[in-house]
Amino acid sequence: MSDNQNNRISFRVQVSVLLLAFALLAWILPDRQRSAGELTPAEMVSELIEGPQFLPVDQIARSLVNEDNSIQLVDIRQPADFLSANIPGSINIPFEDILNPDWSGYFDDPERFAVVYANGNTLAAEAWMLCTQVGYPGVKIMEGGMNEWFALVMNSEFRGERISTAENARFEMRYRAREYFISMNSLPDSLKTAYLLVKQKKEAELVGGCE
Repeated sequence: MSDNQNNRISFRVQVSVLLLAFALLAWILPDRQRSAGELTPAEMVSELIEGPQFLPVDQIARSLVNEDNSIQLVDIRQPADFLSANIPGSINIPFEDILNPDWSGYFDDPERFAVVYANGNTLAAEAWMLCTQVGYPGVKIMEGGMNEWFALVMNSEFRGERISTAENARFEMRYRAREYFISMNSLPDSLKTAYLLVKQKKEAELVGGCE
């Protein structure tokens, strides 16, 4: 069995455990009215297995290179991990703070949709479930998270004898995204922190979030 197949099975097992936990929580909590956008555990299983909410890393890299403003990247890792290395254009909202109303503008902005990412898929899937249950529309997951970003964008190289036009375009796009990533993450910590604080303040003013 290939590594990709093993990873997919492992992720499905982890998701199943998470869904069982959600179902148990729903069972022990008092009865309440289910909102229109809230999915049942079975519906969540279907969504996560079919994967329509997953966006490939190459699509994120292309959006970065093309300065696509239709998405908002949301890094749900801890602040220290975010400061160490993050995808340019991301905003840091740690997982435990996702449901804070101050950040709602990043998830229900009608002009763009949020794409959450962590190091892998599991925590991002948890974040997606929370966002889906509270009714945030169109939240997506960057498939594979930072692990996949480093594998495909930062460390990939062509090893064949010939390269097709499509492959050349893909590697060119990855190279440009890599250079942008390196230039932004090579800033001194003081400048990086100042830049991120200014960006966060501007974003919050635009979406009506926290000050």
